[in-house]
Amino acid sequence: MAIELYVDLLFFINLTMIYFIFFVVNKIIKNRQSLKRLFLSAIFTSILYIITILFIPYNKIYSKFISLLVFILSILLAFKPTSIKQFFKLFLITNIISFCIGGFSISLFYYTNLGNIITYSLNNFPLKILIFTIFFTYIILKISLKIYKRIFIKNQKFYEIVLYKNNTNIKINALLDSGNTLKEPITQKPVTVCSFEAIKPLLPEKLKILFYQKEENNLNKLLTLDLNTDIRFIPFKSIGKENGMLIGIKLDKIEILDNDIKVLINPIIAISPFSLCNDNFYNALLNPELIK
Repeated sequence: MAIELYVDLLFFINLTMIYFIFFVVNKIIKNRQSLKRLFLSAIFTSILYIITILFIPYNKIYSKFISLLVFILSILLAFKPTSIKQFFKLFLITNIISFCIGGFSISLFYYTNLGNIITYSLNNFPLKILIFTIFFTYIILKISLKIYKRIFIKNQKFYEIVLYKNNTNIKINALLDSGNTLKEPITQKPVTVCSFEAIKPLLPEKLKILFYQKEENNLNKLLTLDLNTDIRFIPFKSIGKENGMLIGIKLDKIEILDNDIKVLINPIIAISPFSLCNDNFYNALLNPELIK
């Protein structure tokens, strides 16, 4: 039986599915990669899959091995994992999302009236099913994440905090994070982590420009800012990054609003270039020692 292949349709289907999978994974890992990078990686991966199908003879074991290599390469291109641990985390998340989308799509195809159009011809593949699958899966994931967050939030403690620097102040929501054990290396002061987007009204223009340019870890440029008395370098370890560094800045004070107001003088804030929460419900991670 001859198998009809429509390369343009095959490319479109692969590109759409791969980009959507990358998009969801990127949301889960808090938008660490640009949409442009994800889209270009999806295009490259789709081309590789088509080349594999068209030019490499089918073999049950060999074809699976090639598909696995393409899958691994796609993760490396899209997300740039910096360690083996981070790669396996991305590999697992991407697989789970792929199975969810693929399984739901197959179920719709075979268990709806459109399932009668069972054929090996890609020309007869119901694109409405593809589009509906992507849309429906995204909605389900959004709802699932919201339910998870509600359960998560019930078991967490949040504070409103006010940050002061040079006669300017901002009020943000902060999570009391038992996993935040960061300390400034010299003074051993507990450190609060704050997202760049939330704290940028308090930052000098020159420092903000470095974050916009993604040069915040460029030591040479940091030392030219004439802010040496305020800048701090905060080392940290996390999953996927054994030796990382966050840029910190000394503020005038922090007010932690609870039943009463707790005032911290000259606190150290570490600046995260990434959002700390997908829906921005909180923008800072309080070190537990600050509450004590």
